[in-house]
Amino acid sequence: MMAKFSVDREEDEEEDKGAGTSSYISSSESPKHKKQKVVPKRSNDEKNKDQEEVMVKSEKEEGINNSSSSSISVTLIDPEVLDCSICMEPLTPPIFQCENGHIACAPCCTKLGNKCPSCSWPIGYNRCRAIEKVIESIKIACKYSRYGCKETFSYKQKISHEEKCIYEPCTCPITDCTFTGSSERLYLHFSSKHWASARRFHYDSPFAVSFDKDDPFIIFQGEEDGRLFLLNNRFERIGNAVSMSCIGPSTVKGGFSYDLISEYGRTSLRFKAFTNSFNGLTEPSTSVEFLLVPYSFYRCFGQLKLEVCIRSCREFS
Repeated sequence: MMAKFSVDREEDEEEDKGAGTSSYISSSESPKHKKQKVVPKRSNDEKNKDQEEVMVKSEKEEGINNSSSSSISVTLIDPEVLDCSICMEPLTPPIFQCENGHIACAPCCTKLGNKCPSCSWPIGYNRCRAIEKVIESIKIACKYSRYGCKETFSYKQKISHEEKCIYEPCTCPITDCTFTGSSERLYLHFSSKHWASARRFHYDSPFAVSFDKDDPFIIFQGEEDGRLFLLNNRFERIGNAVSMSCIGPSTVKGGFSYDLISEYGRTSLRFKAFTNSFNGLTEPSTSVEFLLVPYSFYRCFGQLKLEVCIRSCREFS
């Protein structure tokens, strides 16, 4: 695995085209009708003086170009060298080293009682300034850049950024579909390719839905924004556990609120909760909050009937 980084230093490779040349022909005049200007001959001393001035000017320009600070691209064959070898998290200052040169992050030094796990020498007292300077100078792109994220940041911000990046890829809930992309692209993909596979709904408007007790989930898509939701159905010994998930970046906390109502005769069960975010790359997390629909509420042929309402108000923690 290789990683490409941007380091704060680069030589300017642009050349000054046409520098040091002069023209005695006016650009507005045709070559056939132009009048040549008479240029007096210069002595050898004057020519040498001009050459010296050009050389001095070039050296000054070169010095300015070399002093300019930019960036260079660096390919790191083993990106793990930028991670703590103990906790495997990205190294962030302060970074410490033992007398044998083994390094560790500050939290690990404390957890290990300031004893190097590699050689048992004391660690946690001497800062490794060289590695700290390298870590602080590295700029990296988000690992979700291929899905649309354009941000770059310092290596120490890697985890904090990826924990909240809205471009985390999501997969299509249709079993045979292999589409993977950002949540926004997924909603567009689903609308164009699988339009008939979801139940359309309007936010804040209750609607009825029926499904078999063995159906693992039902897909809903919002009319206003194309967002996808899953009504998860899990078969239990005493009934069915039903909950709602929102298909989107799992890094996003909180969710949409929803209501579930199940009725049987004059008896009704009402449930209100918030959706969990689910990116589709793994199985939906089992929510501790669900509506348990007993067997007695089943319709004929094992059908369940619910009234569902998904609300547009979102709460984030």
